[in-house]
Amino acid sequence: MSWIERAAGAITGHSRLIIAVLLLVTMAIGAGASGVEESSSVAISDESDATRASDYVSEHMSAYGPNTTTMVLAVRDGDGNVLSRTSLIRSLEFQQRLRDNETVNGTLVEQRASVGVSNVVARTAIRQRTSAENGTAGSPPPLDAQISQLESMTDAEVAAVVERVLDENVQTAAEQTAIRLVGQGYEPGSTTADARLLVVTQQTEKPIRTASAVSEDVSAGQVAARQIAGEQDGPESYLAIGAGLVGQQETAAVEGSMSIVGPLALLFVLVTLSIAYRDLLDVVLGLVGVVMVLVWAFGTMGWLGIDFNQVMIAVPILLIGLSVDYAFHVVMRYREERESGGDGVRPSMRRALSGIGAALVLVTITTAIGFLGNLTSPLADLREFGIAAAAGIVSTLFVFGMLVPALKTEIDSFLEGRGWDRSTRSFGSSGRLQSILGGGATLARRVPVAVLALAVLLSAVGMVGATTVDTSYSAEAFLADDPPAWTENIPSSFQPGEFFLKDNRDYIYGQFQTPDQQGQILLEGAVTEPNTLEAAATAEETAAAQSVTVERPSGDPAVASPLSAMERVAARNETFNATFHGADTDGNGVPDQNLSAVYGEFFAAAPDVADRFVHRSGGEYVALKLRVAVDGNTDGPTITDALSTVANTVEAETSGVEATATGRPVVTTEITEKLMSTVVQGLAVTIGAVFVLLVVVFRIREGSASLGAVTLLPVVFTVSWLLGTMALLEIPVSVITALVGSIAVGLGVDYTIHVTERFSTELAELPPQTALRRTVVGTGGALLSSAITTAAGFGVLAFALFPGLQQFGLLLAISIGYAFFASVFVQPSVLALWSRYGPSAVEQTTATSAASDD
Repeated sequence: MSWIERAAGAITGHSRLIIAVLLLVTMAIGAGASGVEESSSVAISDESDATRASDYVSEHMSAYGPNTTTMVLAVRDGDGNVLSRTSLIRSLEFQQRLRDNETVNGTLVEQRASVGVSNVVARTAIRQRTSAENGTAGSPPPLDAQISQLESMTDAEVAAVVERVLDENVQTAAEQTAIRLVGQGYEPGSTTADARLLVVTQQTEKPIRTASAVSEDVSAGQVAARQIAGEQDGPESYLAIGAGLVGQQETAAVEGSMSIVGPLALLFVLVTLSIAYRDLLDVVLGLVGVVMVLVWAFGTMGWLGIDFNQVMIAVPILLIGLSVDYAFHVVMRYREERESGGDGVRPSMRRALSGIGAALVLVTITTAIGFLGNLTSPLADLREFGIAAAAGIVSTLFVFGMLVPALKTEIDSFLEGRGWDRSTRSFGSSGRLQSILGGGATLARRVPVAVLALAVLLSAVGMVGATTVDTSYSAEAFLADDPPAWTENIPSSFQPGEFFLKDNRDYIYGQFQTPDQQGQILLEGAVTEPNTLEAAATAEETAAAQSVTVERPSGDPAVASPLSAMERVAARNETFNATFHGADTDGNGVPDQNLSAVYGEFFAAAPDVADRFVHRSGGEYVALKLRVAVDGNTDGPTITDALSTVANTVEAETSGVEATATGRPVVTTEITEKLMSTVVQGLAVTIGAVFVLLVVVFRIREGSASLGAVTLLPVVFTVSWLLGTMALLEIPVSVITALVGSIAVGLGVDYTIHVTERFSTELAELPPQTALRRTVVGTGGALLSSAITTAAGFGVLAFALFPGLQQFGLLLAISIGYAFFASVFVQPSVLALWSRYGPSAVEQTTATSAASDD
């Protein structure tokens, strides 16, 4: 007696003990569910040239340092002028309210926590009044002093200061900032505008490299700031974007999505179970099992400290589908045994578990390996998804491989002991559906080579298409859509909330130069060599010519370099002007000698400006920076390519200077590309691990390693078809859709193992063609029921509020369809060819020859 037969005997022979033990285990594991917390964090850890350069720029060549993040508010005035004295005063009062709010104030940086045109105007007015020196070094005047200053001035006086600070020809560092805070529609020299920006800077624990890797305190501060903005008196309206708001919106979208897709998924399960089982008790047992699997899954997440976020939405949907898959195989095989055996409940369940148990265990192991392939990802949430899903599939084996069969054994025995007939025909074993499912066996008998050739051809096409799948990062995938109109008619407790970020982002990125959409070129090394500024001038021209570079209100490209900054300072400082032009030997306006002296005078004349473009360490000048404002609505790879072109220009014209393109768009693109490469690596590792496992298991159990290999072949077909479909539908690989590959492998192996196991069992007693037909008809019904349920379960993600989750649900539904098709209509041909030409055929021929010789 094999170990699986002994286990089956224990489950059916001691069913009450099994039920009691597993219910106690469920209570213990389920207790951890209370520890599951919601999270919006999607944290990617990565080191690259771009991230190193970004950290360097933030630490040495910015006002706040690397551990900060910004919240941007676009201010629109209903009266038509956000530069009026009254509007600017209200803006300063709003900033004061932010300071007075404990939630917001606790996250703000110490100096210049909020910067807007109103601050620049007020500080300039104060400086003019006190006859201060040029520059803005030192502590800025407090907000109450800024408010008092503007209140003491007339409308005309404020307008005069506005005109000065927005004059692109006469600018300090602060005034240069001011021009970036008015919209693209601003007319230079005008004292009116219909929109302006306010930038609020918060302290963080670490550099923020992705849009939602912020702490709860920072997120709460941004949420509170937006709420305060909405409570302001006056005609101004505020549109806000920020990493913390992304987190808040994602959390709301997770809750909203689950409130919609959760009930729909359970409804689809209920409908499918009802159609397939045609038995109320089996439907109820199936639902009870699904609930217990979810209890085990969430309990395990709680005990392991795994948070529930937008990526984890897939876990319960996935486990619901897999639970139903296990349930169908157990119940349908039990029904087959009852129909063919003609004996009681316990013997039939024992034979059913003996026949299906090995497949369930193998499916569990291979599917868990598929999910654990995500451990190779640099994304922590994908790794945690793999762990949670693998734990969930193991719990599914215990619940539907032990608890539900024990419950069904006890209940059916009790009812039949009181005269109730509990025997029912299995789904797909008769009628038209039987003929359809048997089509795979028919094709395997008639044209197996043609079927295999067509599958290989389609796979080749799919793999070619896979090379064109977009791997660019898109923030749109993580920004919730506005809820559809029909959600207004569902109960209020299920209605999703307000989602504003996508519209706000489109408006702000389309109108302004925002801090998070700045590219930089970091020049390191021998930056005092004579041709360094010449190269910087060429780089500035190259950057200005890039299509991703936005324009200032004056129409000039929004590019700033050490050279352009020096030119502005030289225009207002005679001493530096003499040094600057004295270092120009060829008269082209670019210093080409004594650059150390030029940098030194630059710092002496305007330290606040120089510090943003030149870094000196230990008395040596070691780095320069170019800043390029880029179009926030352009995709990351395009921006990265443009900035890399600029960096290459510098390196081509200098020696001893290393130029690195960086900035948030570049860093995000590099991280995403690395993520995609690890997805491919993880998928390869997963397929390799599953291949080895199948080869070893089938060699031990069936005496044929090649049978394990042919079991995996339809899964390879499924994955290649899926990748080709992604290219055809123009669905990019994202943080969320990156999960599809491992899930497709896990589910695909699930289906093919059941087919191979059943075929191997039938082949021991029947000729290959008959064994194939018995296999696809007997197993096909359960596979079809499972495929419909799982595909529908993932299909409901089309109602999710994240575009990324909608794409994820569509791809999973398609992959399940492909897996079913490959296992029922392609795998029989593969098995037919294996039985005809594989090792078993050789052994059978050898045995026949030996018998003939005798």
